[in-house]
Amino acid sequence: MHSERLQIRTTLTPRGITVLTPTGELDYNSAAALESALTTTGRLPCAVADFSHVTFTDSTGINALLRANRSLHAAGGWLRLSSVPATPLQTMQIVGLDQVIDVYPTLEAALRR
Repeated sequence: MHSERLQIRTTLTPRGITVLTPTGELDYNSAAALESALTTTGRLPCAVADFSHVTFTDSTGINALLRANRSLHAAGGWLRLSSVPATPLQTMQIVGLDQVIDVYPTLEAALRR
């Protein structure tokens, strides 16, 4: 599969939660960059990855999300995913990622406590 370079936009909510919006494919070529971005948080060790523009993920991307989740939990925080399109969501559900990391239908829902 041709890999489209993953672009990652990062913002910080007023409460100190890091919101990452990756665009493209989450695969071998981009997983490390997303993992690094997820674990470099603002005031709180909490992050939401808005997947609304992610077109594909493979096992390398899944593993990067699991490692980032472990790191954030170890620091007393959390990782949430939001707005995951059907194809990446199906992959996540097949491997059970949605049983380990909370997946929300919208960014707004993921940011609510």
